[in-house]
This record gives sequence, C-alpha cells and structure tokens, in this order.
Amino acid sequence: MVEMSCMGPVRSRSLLCITAAVLLSACAGRFDPANFQGKREARRAEPEAVLDLAARTAELEVLGTVHASCRPKAGFRRLQGELLSDLDCSQARLRIALRESAASAGGEALLGAQCASVRAASGSADELSCTAEVARFRSGTQVNPRPLSAPRSVPQGRPAPSPSDVRRIDEPDASLAFRICLHFEPAISQFERPARTGADVHELSLMPVSHIRLGDLSASCKDGCDERALRYGVLIAAGRLGAPDVVGVRCFRSARGNSCVGTLAAPELDE
Repeated sequence: MVEMSCMGPVRSRSLLCITAAVLLSACAGRFDPANFQGKREARRAEPEAVLDLAARTAELEVLGTVHASCRPKAGFRRLQGELLSDLDCSQARLRIALRESAASAGGEALLGAQCASVRAASGSADELSCTAEVARFRSGTQVNPRPLSAPRSVPQGRPAPSPSDVRRIDEPDASLAFRICLHFEPAISQFERPARTGADVHELSLMPVSHIRLGDLSASCKDGCDERALRYGVLIAAGRLGAPDVVGVRCFRSARGNSCVGTLAAPELDE
C-alpha cells in the first residue's frame, strides 16, 4: 500500500492526520457481514463456485445459516461515517456477500437463498436483507474428500476471460464494503446526475478545466482493507452519488487504519 506519513506543509499535514483520525474513529465498532452461524469446515470452494440450490438433497449436509443486510439511501448528499454497503446497497452485493461467507465457512452451496425489503417501523431507511442455508457435499459426484485439495473455482472464459470474469477479478471482496466507512462534504448545494457503477467512474490525475468540483470523499477502514479495496470503494461511492470522475486519489496509512481520499468532479454542462 502507498504509505503517506503526513508529509508536506505543516497545515496540510495536520488537517490530513486529523481528518483520518476522525473518520477512522467514527468507523470503530462496525462489523463485516460474516454473519454465519453454525459449524465451520475446511474450505472447499471459492465464492464464485458456491452453488445456488433451491433445496437440500441427500448428498448435502447443512453447516448453518448466513445472513447479510444493508440500508439503501440514494441521492447526492453529505456522508458522515456511512457504510459503503449501505450507499451501494443491492441484492447483487448481498448475494455475493453470502457466497463469500459460505465459502469461508467451508460451504459449497447456498440453499433457498432469498432476499426481502423490510420497512422500518421507526420511519428510518428500509432494510434489504438476504438469507440462506449453507451446505457442503458429503456424497455424490460433487464431493471432494481430499483435505489438501485446492478450493473449487469457476474456470475463466475461453479463449479469453469474459467481461464477468474480468469484473470478478478486478473487484475486491464484496464483504469489505461492510467495513469501509465514507465521509463526503459537498462543495455545491445541488447536483443531480444518474447513479452509475464504479466501473463507469473515471479516475483522473488532474481536474479538467471543463469540470466543477463536487467535494472530497474519503473511504476509511480500521483493519482488513488494502489500498485496492479502498480505492475501488471511492469509485463505487462516487458513482452512487452520480459523479462521473474522481480526481487525485491518494491513500495513506495511520496507526488507526487505512484511508483513501479523492475529489469528486463532473463536467459543468451535463452532456
């Protein structure tokens, strides 16, 4: 990871360190979505190779259950310690998180996975939740009794990796979004552009003269997140806020954890 030990002018150095400390303190106590409950076994499959089955069969043994949830909230706005998983809340992210948790527990299949949106009685944001049983093969053609064999994975497309293969390789673990906290202070009062994916956000080194500055966005993680995950988190968050570009992303490490900061920008005229 690029390490920036708060070098530079005294004022800039102090502001950078203070900002990082505040953000990481605000994120303390947050948890990732490894909400697996049950018996853990040796890993047999990569997350992408975990099967999605409707019901259990005689070939399967159930290890336990897994659950992940998030609270979606859309729109360009100020962010204060908001989890990336909430800003980018979707069934797709939650189902990938289930697969990652199941694979980590030694599972090879999700049984009866289902997602539902529940309206909060308090009037706060609705919660999107996904649950499933986690199982592994104990007999049949899918069973792999060798304890030291490599985890089963999905072969890449031939003769070259498919777009989904590339996306899977490039993106950090979906579960890291439940550990990454965001801070964004808008530089303008209003900004309305359609939300986009992180892959559709451009990372620029300099601010184009045609662009307006939208504000600085920080992605922080107390532990377990490398620069790659935080950089991609900045792009995902920018896309969800409608920003097409991120300028001058810089990452640093402190005693409290890791952070990446970038300036959101957009063409002054919406093309």
